[in-house]
Amino acid sequence: MLRIAVNGFGRIGRIVSRINAENSRFKLIAINDTIPSVDNMAYLFKYDSTYGKFPGTVTVDNDKMIINGDEVSVTHKASLNDIPWDSYDVDVLIDSSGIEQNVTDAKKLLDDGVIKKFIYTMSSENVDCEVIVGVNDNMIESGQRTFSASICDANALAHILQMIDNEYKIHSGSVTTLHPWLTYQNLLDGAAKGIAPDPNKYTPPHIKENYGMGRASIGAMIPKKTTAVTCTEKILTSIKGKLLSHSYRIPTSTVSISDLVLKTEKKVTSEILIPTIEEWAKENPFVKLNYEPLISLDYQGEEASAVIDMQWLQVENDLIKIVLWYDNEWGYSSRVLDLVEKVIEV
Repeated sequence: MLRIAVNGFGRIGRIVSRINAENSRFKLIAINDTIPSVDNMAYLFKYDSTYGKFPGTVTVDNDKMIINGDEVSVTHKASLNDIPWDSYDVDVLIDSSGIEQNVTDAKKLLDDGVIKKFIYTMSSENVDCEVIVGVNDNMIESGQRTFSASICDANALAHILQMIDNEYKIHSGSVTTLHPWLTYQNLLDGAAKGIAPDPNKYTPPHIKENYGMGRASIGAMIPKKTTAVTCTEKILTSIKGKLLSHSYRIPTSTVSISDLVLKTEKKVTSEILIPTIEEWAKENPFVKLNYEPLISLDYQGEEASAVIDMQWLQVENDLIKIVLWYDNEWGYSSRVLDLVEKVIEV
C-alpha cells in the first residue's frame, strides 16, 4: 500500500485524511501541523461540524493518532526541514499548508530521498507540473517530482470549459463563483487577514488589500477577486484572456457554485448542446449531471469535481449559460487523492 504523509491539518488536510481513512486507499504514515496538541488534532478529525462524526475510530497514544487501528505519527513543526522524514519512508507528501516556501523546501527532501513525490494543494509556479485530474493528468511525466493539484474552483471549471472549447471554440465569457467562507475570515469586523502564518509574505494582494474581507463573514456576502479563471488558464491555455471573473464569499460552510456565461465561435443551440454534454458526461467520471431542484446542502460530501445543474442550462443569442455545483472541500480532496495514485503510477 502506498505510504502518504500530510503537512497542514486544516480543512483540506483533515478531509484528505478522512476520505483516505474511510476508503482505505493509502497508508497514512505521518501528519504535521503547528497545532501544539495531538489531542486537539484528533478531536478535530473525529468531530466535524460540516460532515459529522468520523465513522471509524480515533484515539491518541502519546505523539500518535490511532485511526481505525493504524498508528499515525504526529509532529508540530513550523518547517518541513525539521520533520524526521527519514524515519517515515513516505511515497507521497501532501502539503495542504498553503505556504509556498514548502514547495522549495520539498525539493531538498526529494534530493535527499526521504520522500518520493510532493503534492501541493494550491496553484504554484514552482512545481514541475500543475494537474487537474481528468483534464491534463496525461501531462504527468516520470521525471517530475513536485506537483500542484491546482485549486477547487479550477478543478470544477476546467472539465466543462475544455469540452466547450474543443467542440465549439470559446470566444469570450465570464465566470462568477460563490464560495463558502474560509478560516482566515472574521466572525466580527476586523483587519483583513491572510491565509498563512505570515500574511505579509504569503497572502495574495487581492485578499490582503481587500478590506471587505475583514468584515463579519456571518450573514454577509463579500465581493472579491478570484483566481478561479487564472488557475484554469494555466491548464487550458487556449482560453487565456477570454474570460472575465468575479467572486462572492458567502456565509455557508461548504459547497460552491460557479455561474458561467460563454460565447462560442461555432454556433450552438440547446438542441445540440444538451445531448453533447450528456454523452460527454457518460465518459467523464469526475463530472455529474443533475436534473432535480437541489440546493447547496444536497451537494455536501459530493466527490465529483463538478455537478452541472441541467435545469439552469440555457442557450440564447449565441450565449451559453452553465451552472456548476461543487463541494470545494470534499470534491477537491477526492481529486488530491486521485493525483497521489496517478503520480506514482507514472
